[in-house]
Amino acid sequence: MIRRLSDLPAEAKANIRGGKGRALDVSLLKLGDMAGVLSLGRITLEPGASIGEHAHPNTEDLYLIVEGRGTGLLDGERFPVGPGDLFLVKAGGSHGLINDSEEPLTFIGLLTRSEEKA
Repeated sequence: MIRRLSDLPAEAKANIRGGKGRALDVSLLKLGDMAGVLSLGRITLEPGASIGEHAHPNTEDLYLIVEGRGTGLLDGERFPVGPGDLFLVKAGGSHGLINDSEEPLTFIGLLTRSEEKA
């Protein structure tokens, strides 16, 4: 499989997970494209936009910051994020992201199933 970002449509979204403002989302992978992956996307938050802190009861989600700066939320903790930073919410946790800068904030989001326990 080969996918080029330039060939994929961007979907405008607003108020993601109870956050505020607008974002552009490009779906890179979806359910069925790769074992264990529910989705992989490239999301750009406009200045002032956010993804509301939300729970992941049965999934895990990784955010990798590509460009821009903002504030990450992980299990109620707030921390600064910038290019190259990543944070991971494990099943049972919560996370979100705030673009509190004056520039766009772009990240890769990878959503997977949580590991089954034997």
